[in-house]
Amino acid sequence: MRALRFDRYGPPDVLTLVDLDEPVPRAGELKVRVDAASLNPLDVKIRAGHTRYVPMFERPPRGTGVDFAGTVVGTGGGDVGGFFPGARVFGAVSPFRRAGTFAEFVCVTPAEVTSTPASVTDEHAAALPVAAGSAVQALGDEGRVAPGMRVLVNGGAGGVGHYAVQYARHLGAHVTATCGPDNVAFVRGLGADEVLDYTREDYAAAAVPFDVIFDTTGHASWRACRHVLAPDGVYVNTSPDAASVVKTLAEKVAARLAGRQRVVAFVLKPRAEAWRRLAKLAEAGAIVPHVRATIGLADVAEAERQMETGHGRGKIVVLPSR
Repeated sequence: MRALRFDRYGPPDVLTLVDLDEPVPRAGELKVRVDAASLNPLDVKIRAGHTRYVPMFERPPRGTGVDFAGTVVGTGGGDVGGFFPGARVFGAVSPFRRAGTFAEFVCVTPAEVTSTPASVTDEHAAALPVAAGSAVQALGDEGRVAPGMRVLVNGGAGGVGHYAVQYARHLGAHVTATCGPDNVAFVRGLGADEVLDYTREDYAAAAVPFDVIFDTTGHASWRACRHVLAPDGVYVNTSPDAASVVKTLAEKVAARLAGRQRVVAFVLKPRAEAWRRLAKLAEAGAIVPHVRATIGLADVAEAERQMETGHGRGKIVVLPSR
Protein backbone atom coordinates (compact mmCIF):
# COMPACT_ATOMS: atom_id res chain seq x y z
CA MET A 1 0.00 0.00 0.00
CA ARG A 2 1.02 3.64 -0.41
CA ALA A 3 1.70 5.62 2.76
CA LEU A 4 3.44 8.77 3.94
CA ARG A 5 6.35 8.43 6.35
CA PHE A 6 9.26 10.45 7.63
CA ASP A 7 12.64 9.10 8.75
CA ARG A 8 13.74 12.21 10.66
CA TYR A 9 12.22 15.35 12.12
CA GLY A 10 12.35 18.42 9.94
CA PRO A 11 10.57 20.55 7.32
CA PRO A 12 7.76 19.21 5.10
CA ASP A 13 10.35 17.88 2.66
CA VAL A 14 11.13 14.99 5.05
CA LEU A 15 7.75 13.44 4.18
CA THR A 16 8.21 10.54 1.77
CA LEU A 17 5.62 8.52 -0.16
CA VAL A 18 6.52 4.84 0.22
CA ASP A 19 5.14 1.40 -0.57
CA LEU A 20 4.50 -0.78 2.49
CA ASP A 21 2.86 -4.11 3.17
CA GLU A 22 -0.78 -3.75 4.11
CA PRO A 23 -1.27 -3.92 7.89
CA VAL A 24 -2.65 -7.15 9.36
CA PRO A 25 -5.28 -6.73 12.09
CA ARG A 26 -4.68 -8.41 15.42
CA ALA A 27 -7.45 -9.91 17.54
CA GLY A 28 -9.92 -7.20 18.43
CA GLU A 29 -8.82 -4.91 15.59
CA LEU A 30 -10.46 -3.69 12.39
CA LYS A 31 -8.65 -3.26 9.10
CA VAL A 32 -9.98 -0.10 7.45
CA ARG A 33 -9.51 1.15 3.91
CA VAL A 34 -8.82 4.85 4.38
CA ASP A 35 -11.15 6.64 1.98
CA ALA A 36 -10.32 10.08 3.41
CA ALA A 37 -8.12 11.60 6.09
CA SER A 38 -7.57 15.19 7.18
CA LEU A 39 -4.65 17.39 8.05
CA ASN A 40 -4.24 18.93 11.51
CA PRO A 41 -1.64 21.25 13.07
CA LEU A 42 -0.77 18.29 15.30
CA ASP A 43 0.58 16.42 12.26
CA VAL A 44 2.81 19.39 11.48
CA LYS A 45 4.05 19.67 15.08
CA ILE A 46 4.96 15.96 15.25
CA ARG A 47 6.78 16.00 11.91
CA ALA A 48 8.68 19.17 12.85
CA GLY A 49 9.92 17.56 16.06
CA HIS A 50 7.95 19.55 18.64
CA THR A 51 7.14 16.27 20.42
CA ARG A 52 10.62 14.75 20.25
CA TYR A 53 11.13 15.02 24.01
CA VAL A 54 7.72 13.60 24.92
CA PRO A 55 8.37 9.91 25.77
CA MET A 56 4.95 8.64 24.63
CA PHE A 57 5.47 9.66 20.99
CA GLU A 58 7.07 7.11 18.69
CA ARG A 59 10.19 8.55 17.09
CA PRO A 60 10.98 8.37 13.35
CA PRO A 61 10.79 6.42 11.19
CA ARG A 62 7.05 6.68 11.54
CA GLY A 63 3.84 7.43 9.71
CA THR A 64 1.76 10.58 9.91
CA GLY A 65 -1.92 11.51 10.07
CA VAL A 66 -4.51 11.02 12.82
CA ASP A 67 -8.03 11.68 11.47
CA PHE A 68 -9.64 9.29 8.99
CA ALA A 69 -12.84 7.91 7.53
CA GLY A 70 -13.19 4.72 5.57
CA THR A 71 -14.60 1.25 5.12
CA VAL A 72 -13.95 -1.85 7.21
CA VAL A 73 -12.40 -4.49 4.94
CA GLY A 74 -11.49 -7.13 7.53
CA THR A 75 -11.08 -7.97 11.21
CA GLY A 76 -8.62 -9.87 13.34
CA GLY A 77 -11.34 -11.82 15.08
CA GLY A 78 -12.40 -11.57 18.69
CA ASP A 79 -14.54 -8.71 19.97
CA VAL A 80 -14.63 -6.04 17.26
CA GLY A 81 -17.53 -4.03 18.63
CA GLY A 82 -20.11 -5.32 16.19
CA PHE A 83 -18.36 -3.81 13.16
CA PHE A 84 -18.21 -5.90 10.01
CA PRO A 85 -16.66 -5.71 6.53
CA GLY A 86 -18.43 -3.04 4.51
CA ALA A 87 -19.23 -0.83 7.52
CA ARG A 88 -18.40 2.86 7.11
CA VAL A 89 -16.50 4.28 10.07
CA PHE A 90 -14.60 7.39 11.09
CA GLY A 91 -12.38 8.36 13.99
CA ALA A 92 -8.80 9.11 14.94
CA VAL A 93 -5.79 7.04 15.87
CA SER A 94 -3.46 7.88 18.74
CA PRO A 95 -0.76 10.37 17.70
CA PHE A 96 1.65 8.36 19.86
CA ARG A 97 1.63 5.37 17.51
CA ARG A 98 4.04 4.65 14.67
CA ALA A 99 1.46 4.05 11.92
CA GLY A 100 -0.56 7.02 10.65
CA THR A 101 -3.71 7.53 8.61
CA PHE A 102 -2.08 9.13 5.58
CA ALA A 103 -2.04 5.66 4.07
CA GLU A 104 -4.35 3.43 2.06
CA PHE A 105 -5.10 1.13 5.02
CA VAL A 106 -4.95 1.35 8.81
CA CYS A 107 -5.72 -1.07 11.66
CA VAL A 108 -7.71 0.32 14.60
CA THR A 109 -9.64 -0.83 17.64
CA PRO A 110 -13.41 -0.34 17.97
CA ALA A 111 -12.67 2.25 20.70
CA GLU A 112 -11.09 4.50 18.06
CA VAL A 113 -14.04 4.66 15.66
CA THR A 114 -17.77 5.09 15.31
CA SER A 115 -20.20 4.55 12.46
CA THR A 116 -20.36 7.22 9.78
CA PRO A 117 -23.94 8.49 9.31
CA ALA A 118 -25.40 7.77 5.88
CA SER A 119 -25.92 11.49 5.28
CA VAL A 120 -22.26 12.37 5.97
CA THR A 121 -19.63 11.92 3.25
CA ASP A 122 -16.26 10.34 3.97
CA GLU A 123 -14.58 13.68 3.24
CA HIS A 124 -16.72 15.44 5.83
CA ALA A 125 -16.40 12.63 8.38
CA ALA A 126 -12.60 12.66 8.10
CA ALA A 127 -12.60 16.41 8.73
CA LEU A 128 -14.37 16.03 12.08
CA PRO A 129 -12.43 14.18 14.81
CA VAL A 130 -9.57 16.33 16.09
CA ALA A 131 -10.79 19.77 15.04
CA ALA A 132 -14.52 19.43 15.73
CA GLY A 133 -13.82 17.27 18.78
CA SER A 134 -11.62 20.02 20.20
CA ALA A 135 -14.28 22.67 19.64
CA VAL A 136 -17.07 20.59 21.17
CA GLN A 137 -15.11 19.43 24.21
CA ALA A 138 -13.50 22.82 24.85
CA LEU A 139 -16.76 24.77 24.72
CA GLY A 140 -19.21 22.17 25.97
CA ASP A 141 -17.19 20.31 28.59
CA GLU A 142 -14.59 22.86 29.72
CA GLY A 143 -16.38 26.14 29.00
CA ARG A 144 -19.82 24.80 29.93
CA VAL A 145 -21.36 27.15 27.39
CA ALA A 146 -25.10 27.69 27.88
CA PRO A 147 -27.78 29.80 26.15
CA GLY A 148 -27.23 33.53 26.51
CA MET A 149 -23.55 33.32 27.41
CA ARG A 150 -21.05 35.52 25.56
CA VAL A 151 -18.31 33.53 23.81
CA LEU A 152 -15.20 34.80 22.04
CA VAL A 153 -13.53 32.49 19.50
CA ASN A 154 -10.05 33.77 18.72
CA GLY A 155 -9.29 32.42 15.25
CA GLY A 156 -12.77 31.70 13.94
CA ALA A 157 -11.84 30.66 10.40
CA GLY A 158 -9.41 27.80 11.04
CA GLY A 159 -9.97 24.09 11.49
CA VAL A 160 -10.93 24.22 15.17
CA GLY A 161 -12.24 27.78 15.03
CA HIS A 162 -14.84 27.32 12.31
CA TYR A 163 -16.36 24.44 14.27
CA ALA A 164 -16.20 26.44 17.51
CA VAL A 165 -18.24 29.27 16.01
CA GLN A 166 -20.91 26.84 14.80
CA TYR A 167 -21.05 24.87 18.03
CA ALA A 168 -21.21 27.93 20.29
CA ARG A 169 -24.06 29.21 18.16
CA HIS A 170 -25.75 25.79 18.40
CA LEU A 171 -25.52 26.02 22.20
CA GLY A 172 -27.36 29.35 22.11
CA ALA A 173 -24.43 31.61 22.91
CA HIS A 174 -23.77 35.11 21.59
CA VAL A 175 -20.65 34.53 19.48
CA THR A 176 -17.86 36.96 18.71
CA ALA A 177 -15.05 35.67 16.50
CA THR A 178 -11.77 37.07 15.23
CA CYS A 179 -10.24 36.42 11.81
CA GLY A 180 -8.29 38.07 9.01
CA PRO A 181 -9.93 40.45 6.52
CA ASP A 182 -10.33 37.79 3.83
CA ASN A 183 -12.39 35.58 6.15
CA VAL A 184 -14.84 38.07 7.67
CA ALA A 185 -17.74 37.09 5.39
CA PHE A 186 -16.95 33.39 5.81
CA VAL A 187 -17.00 33.55 9.62
CA ARG A 188 -20.16 35.63 9.63
CA GLY A 189 -21.74 32.94 7.47
CA LEU A 190 -20.88 30.34 10.12
CA GLY A 191 -23.24 32.12 12.51
CA ALA A 192 -21.03 34.55 14.42
CA ASP A 193 -22.98 37.49 15.82
CA GLU A 194 -19.93 39.73 15.68
CA VAL A 195 -16.79 39.31 13.57
CA LEU A 196 -13.62 41.24 14.34
CA ASP A 197 -10.94 41.74 11.68
CA TYR A 198 -7.86 41.36 13.86
CA THR A 199 -5.85 43.70 11.59
CA ARG A 200 -8.20 46.58 12.48
CA GLU A 201 -10.11 45.60 15.63
CA ASP A 202 -9.00 44.39 19.05
CA TYR A 203 -11.20 42.05 21.07
CA ALA A 204 -9.36 43.27 24.17
CA ALA A 205 -11.26 46.54 23.74
CA ALA A 206 -14.66 44.85 24.16
CA ALA A 207 -17.10 46.88 26.27
CA VAL A 208 -18.98 43.83 27.59
CA PRO A 209 -17.00 40.93 29.10
CA PHE A 210 -17.04 37.40 27.71
CA ASP A 211 -18.09 34.36 29.72
CA VAL A 212 -15.79 32.10 27.70
CA ILE A 213 -12.74 32.96 25.62
CA PHE A 214 -11.55 30.12 23.39
CA ASP A 215 -8.14 30.79 21.87
CA THR A 216 -7.69 28.40 18.95
CA THR A 217 -4.47 30.09 17.77
CA GLY A 218 -2.24 29.92 20.84
CA HIS A 219 -1.31 33.57 20.26
CA ALA A 220 -3.40 35.07 23.05
CA SER A 221 -3.03 34.70 26.80
CA TRP A 222 -5.17 34.91 29.90
CA ARG A 223 -3.12 37.85 31.18
CA ALA A 224 -3.74 39.81 27.98
CA CYS A 225 -7.51 39.34 28.05
CA ARG A 226 -8.43 38.80 31.70
CA HIS A 227 -9.94 42.30 31.81
CA VAL A 228 -12.51 41.33 29.13
CA LEU A 229 -13.28 37.99 30.80
CA ALA A 230 -16.21 37.83 33.22
CA PRO A 231 -15.29 37.52 36.93
CA ASP A 232 -16.16 33.81 36.86
CA GLY A 233 -15.28 33.37 33.18
CA VAL A 234 -13.24 30.62 31.52
CA TYR A 235 -10.22 31.04 29.26
CA VAL A 236 -9.47 27.95 27.14
CA ASN A 237 -6.24 27.56 25.16
CA THR A 238 -5.66 24.71 22.73
CA SER A 239 -1.96 24.83 23.71
CA PRO A 240 -0.53 24.00 20.26
CA ASP A 241 3.09 23.66 21.41
CA ALA A 242 5.23 23.02 24.47
CA ALA A 243 5.83 26.72 25.16
CA SER A 244 2.09 27.40 25.18
CA VAL A 245 1.47 24.48 27.52
CA VAL A 246 3.97 25.82 30.06
CA LYS A 247 2.60 29.36 29.76
CA THR A 248 -1.01 28.23 30.12
CA LEU A 249 -0.26 26.06 33.14
CA ALA A 250 1.44 29.02 34.82
CA GLU A 251 -1.55 31.22 34.02
CA LYS A 252 -3.86 28.56 35.42
CA VAL A 253 -2.18 28.93 38.80
CA ALA A 254 -2.16 32.74 38.55
CA ALA A 255 -5.88 32.85 37.72
CA ARG A 256 -6.71 30.63 40.67
CA LEU A 257 -4.79 32.93 43.01
CA ALA A 258 -6.27 36.10 41.49
CA GLY A 259 -9.96 35.20 41.72
CA ARG A 260 -12.69 33.01 40.27
CA GLN A 261 -11.61 33.00 36.62
CA ARG A 262 -10.50 29.62 35.25
CA VAL A 263 -7.72 28.88 32.77
CA VAL A 264 -7.88 25.57 30.88
CA ALA A 265 -4.96 24.03 28.99
CA PHE A 266 -7.18 21.98 26.71
CA VAL A 267 -6.29 18.43 25.68
CA LEU A 268 -8.64 16.47 23.42
CA LYS A 269 -10.07 13.23 24.82
CA PRO A 270 -10.12 11.00 21.71
CA ARG A 271 -12.54 8.11 22.08
CA ALA A 272 -15.48 6.50 20.30
CA GLU A 273 -17.95 8.28 22.57
CA ALA A 274 -16.57 11.63 21.37
CA TRP A 275 -16.88 10.60 17.72
CA ARG A 276 -20.49 9.47 18.27
CA ARG A 277 -21.24 12.91 19.65
CA LEU A 278 -19.77 14.51 16.52
CA ALA A 279 -21.71 12.12 14.28
CA LYS A 280 -25.00 13.24 15.84
CA LEU A 281 -24.10 16.92 15.50
CA ALA A 282 -23.04 16.48 11.87
CA GLU A 283 -26.12 14.44 11.03
CA ALA A 284 -28.31 17.17 12.52
CA GLY A 285 -26.47 19.88 10.58
CA ALA A 286 -25.35 21.60 13.79
CA ILE A 287 -21.74 21.51 12.60
CA VAL A 288 -20.80 21.46 8.92
CA PRO A 289 -17.17 20.92 7.88
CA HIS A 290 -15.74 23.47 5.48
CA VAL A 291 -13.29 21.57 3.27
CA ARG A 292 -11.16 24.12 1.47
CA ALA A 293 -9.21 21.53 -0.52
CA THR A 294 -8.98 17.81 -1.23
CA ILE A 295 -5.50 16.54 -2.05
CA GLY A 296 -3.57 13.33 -2.65
CA LEU A 297 -0.79 11.87 -0.52
CA ALA A 298 1.83 13.44 -2.78
CA ASP A 299 0.45 16.90 -2.02
CA VAL A 300 0.57 16.71 1.79
CA ALA A 301 4.05 18.23 2.13
CA GLU A 302 3.00 21.38 0.28
CA ALA A 303 -0.24 21.55 2.27
CA GLU A 304 1.73 21.34 5.53
CA ARG A 305 4.01 24.11 4.29
CA GLN A 306 0.97 26.32 3.76
CA MET A 307 -0.50 25.29 7.13
CA GLU A 308 2.64 26.50 8.88
CA THR A 309 1.70 30.07 7.89
CA GLY A 310 -1.35 29.76 10.19
CA HIS A 311 -3.80 31.44 7.82
CA GLY A 312 -5.84 28.52 6.45
CA ARG A 313 -9.62 28.40 6.27
CA GLY A 314 -11.43 25.27 7.44
CA LYS A 315 -9.96 21.85 6.72
CA ILE A 316 -7.77 20.11 4.14
CA VAL A 317 -8.83 16.54 3.33
CA VAL A 318 -6.42 13.89 2.05
CA LEU A 319 -7.64 11.19 -0.36
CA PRO A 320 -5.11 8.30 -0.29
CA SER A 321 -6.49 6.79 -3.50
CA ARG A 322 -5.79 9.94 -5.50
